[in-house]
Amino acid sequence: MSAQNLERLLLSRHALVIGAPSTPLDEALLSALGTPTHHVHSARQLGAALAEQAAADAVAIVFDASLVNPSVVEALVAQQCRGVVWVCAEPIDERVLQAARPGRLRFLGPRTAGFWHRNGLAAGAFAGELVQTPSRGIALIAQSGSIASAAIDWAAGRRIGFSWAVTTGAEDDADVADFLDVAALDPSTRGVILQLGSIRGGRKFMSAARACARVKPVVVLQSRASSEEGRTTADPVRSAAFARAGLVESETLDGVFDALSALARIPARSQTRVLALGNGAGVCALGLDAVLRYGLTPSSCSDESLAYVQTQAPRARRLDRALDLGPTEPQALARICQRLLDDDSIDYLLLVHSPSVDSPHEPCVAALRDAHLDPRLVTVWLGLKTASTARTQSVEAGLSTFVTAGQAARALRYRWLHGRTRELLMQTPPTRAQSARDRNAAHRIVAAAIAAGHVQLDGETAQRFVACYGMRASSAAGAGDAFDLELCRHPELGEHLTITAVGGVLRSTTARGFAPLDVLLARRMIEDMQLTLDGAQLGALATRLHGALLNLSDIALEHPSVRTLRVRCTISAEMPAPVYGDATVDLDPVSQDERRRLVLAPYPEVLSRTLTTRDERRYHMRAVRPEDEPALIQLLERMRPEDVRLRFFATIRRFSHEMVARMTQVDYDRELVLVTEPEGMPGALCSVAQLILDPYGEAGEFSILVEHAHAGRGLGRMLMEELLAHGRRCALTLIYGDILRQNTPMLTLAEHLGFEFRPHEDPDCRRVELALPPRDEAAPVDRRHRWVWSRSGS
Repeated sequence: MSAQNLERLLLSRHALVIGAPSTPLDEALLSALGTPTHHVHSARQLGAALAEQAAADAVAIVFDASLVNPSVVEALVAQQCRGVVWVCAEPIDERVLQAARPGRLRFLGPRTAGFWHRNGLAAGAFAGELVQTPSRGIALIAQSGSIASAAIDWAAGRRIGFSWAVTTGAEDDADVADFLDVAALDPSTRGVILQLGSIRGGRKFMSAARACARVKPVVVLQSRASSEEGRTTADPVRSAAFARAGLVESETLDGVFDALSALARIPARSQTRVLALGNGAGVCALGLDAVLRYGLTPSSCSDESLAYVQTQAPRARRLDRALDLGPTEPQALARICQRLLDDDSIDYLLLVHSPSVDSPHEPCVAALRDAHLDPRLVTVWLGLKTASTARTQSVEAGLSTFVTAGQAARALRYRWLHGRTRELLMQTPPTRAQSARDRNAAHRIVAAAIAAGHVQLDGETAQRFVACYGMRASSAAGAGDAFDLELCRHPELGEHLTITAVGGVLRSTTARGFAPLDVLLARRMIEDMQLTLDGAQLGALATRLHGALLNLSDIALEHPSVRTLRVRCTISAEMPAPVYGDATVDLDPVSQDERRRLVLAPYPEVLSRTLTTRDERRYHMRAVRPEDEPALIQLLERMRPEDVRLRFFATIRRFSHEMVARMTQVDYDRELVLVTEPEGMPGALCSVAQLILDPYGEAGEFSILVEHAHAGRGLGRMLMEELLAHGRRCALTLIYGDILRQNTPMLTLAEHLGFEFRPHEDPDCRRVELALPPRDEAAPVDRRHRWVWSRSGS
């Protein structure tokens, strides 16, 4: 969480150029600045420029690394330089980075092609096209300057503008995760295009990606291929991580462009019922084939709509899930599209038009433009000579247009995937039944093996180990559907789980996931294998198999010394439960840091404890879980209306799933939500306390709600003290909150705890702030919640 000062860098308006450009790309970046700059070519000139305050409120652009040393950086910090763009190829010296840290001066690069911001400086080799293109609220974050240039050129040709664009290069400091945080907070950004070839810090990337994808669509292209089973493919572990974070992945560069059009022009719908229509049966077949190929739902217009269409186009006819209009006058075509867009059974129209003698492209484009139709209309103008002009006119008119029906359908799929991904991320998992596992015995087995110098558990010991998690080996597996369950380590993303169908009637297919898993995520992994089973068969299989994945997830969370694990699971109708074959377990005597090993923050079990109030009432306090949503809704809806108003600053009668899911499905790296239950009443929540960390990992905003029947016992104070203790562990410098003036108990508590009162823009509200003292260097820092300044980004 290190977006600190990067927005300030992007919004800079002046530049201090250090050194001479050495490549055409450098020259392009320099010429794009288009603003008065200080340009120095020697150490002497640089010293004089710094003495004249040339870096004040400016960004430094470095073409010559030899001119920058710790003393220069200290001078840049003293002059409040907005950031450093390290264009040259040489790595940034660690001493230079160290000198920048006290002032939080941020570096972009090395090997960056620069950046561009609509309200700031044009400091990118690709900036020329961006200036002329109206913004569509899209941010472009790329590691590769060449791919960024291609995306910008393509977008400019279709009149799709970016709000800002940045290339991160080799990422010695600022990386793609930092700029995802910037995009998440930027009100001018509605969507993000992300290109990456490597992931610098898996945990940091996943945290930023999840935070951004929750509030706006993110389309990602991974440009570094991996080799799997003798063929080159996108890294499947990365793809699984993108899906878990809520990103929509494109497999190709032109797919990114389709996604860009979808994000910029096409509105989201909860369904993708698409009606393909055209001016001939053949082009209708092209449209329908594209709809089916990309997994969209073919639609058909109602009888009433068809009757209206036939009044405008007498030769129109309904085909199998498509609509052939035949030759149609341009104005009639516009009226038909308007009527079909009003049909409740149709989400999107896919118009595929052929340039026939009786129906040329250009008059149709003009009629659609003048009708100002809903942007759910997607157009395809076939051909080349006249189609090129029609596409240009469509782009200028703001119509969504594509070269082929396949590209149009792919764009609609990307738009749908984003909505589906967000919906899946917000689903509430059911409570997991407690499995019979013996953690202590499992830990003893691993500890004994490591103490004996073993790097692998032998066959019998491995079987005893997995049996501690309910996976009991048996040689009598018999016939059935077999699956290999594996726990592996990825160089960027750490521990990941795989499940592969390897026998029985199932074709070989693999799905991947990351710990921690819940019931829904485990079932989703099974669905992602795309087994050739009907819904009932798949449901029955998932019911018997998901427990094995949850057990594997537990092993990943609880045993940092387990490097790889493999066990075969067989399921058949004759067996009441899965049967497991021999297991293999490889050990790593040197345990990895948790942040490198687990890309998702595990549940903070360490925070669970019993609280005793001053009247001797006992409460169980713990971090919230996603499955707590129903209990939290019950708590909120039985609260007194006045208590709800004091907490949420509004009278809320009904709490929606989406609202409460944001309080229960949290990233423990960025947010802490504590709940309490009266002793002996598990699931009966009676209070909730929240601390949300800012994107810089420096400040946290608190809120506390205690049910009236449990108020007045000191429970709120104990929860606040827990939040403050957590803030200190995270090395926060400030904790603050906004409190209504009528909330006397909360204001009194803040005063007793030493909070200072600040004015608030709302006269009915008070802001309270508590500065936390600098951390004692001997005290531990909870690095799950704090980004570490290092080249690894861990």
